Amino acid sequence: MGCQSSVDIGQNLTFSICTHDPDTGALTDADALPTYRIYEDETATAILTGSMAKLDDANTTGFYSELIACTTANGFEANKTYTIYITAIVDSDTGGIAFSFRAKLDLATEMKAITGITEGGTMTWQTLAKIDAAWIAGKWQTKSGETSVYELLDADDDTTVILEMTLSQTTPQRSITVKI
Repeated sequence: MGCQSSVDIGQNLTFSICTHDPDTGALTDADALPTYRIYEDETATAILTGSMAKLDDANTTGFYSELIACTTANGFEANKTYTIYITAIVDSDTGGIAFSFRAKLDLATEMKAITGITEGGTMTWQTLAKIDAAWIAGKWQTKSGETSVYELLDADDDTTVILEMTLSQTTPQRSITVKI
């Protein structure tokens, strides 16, 4: 059973449950497909509802999953917390579980929103100052050469270059190139 703890706006969220016989605890298919309701923060009205699907019915018992699109069109907003409330009926007994997750902007989109620049654009030091150091979860790495190149890497995959800063040894000019 599970649900990821966060999802980027525009991406999919997958959640799953296993149903059990309330008397024996054995895995058992539900009487009907489990249903879910998704709530934003503590708002009492669900933003999405539906039924979960049986997953790999030939090889599993009581295993259900659902994939939803976490888009603004479906009512999701960045930096909000959501709760999925799931109920299932097994042998005429109703059981339930809840999961929560946070919706967020992916790092590149958030960087563009904060700075107002696009890929290949050049950022001033004043613009860079808008980016709170605690917010950037990446790390700077240095490439050697006559010109020093520093890259800020995305902490999620440790390879995606978010920002590139070039410091020339021949001129005091500094430039920062956005690589998102």
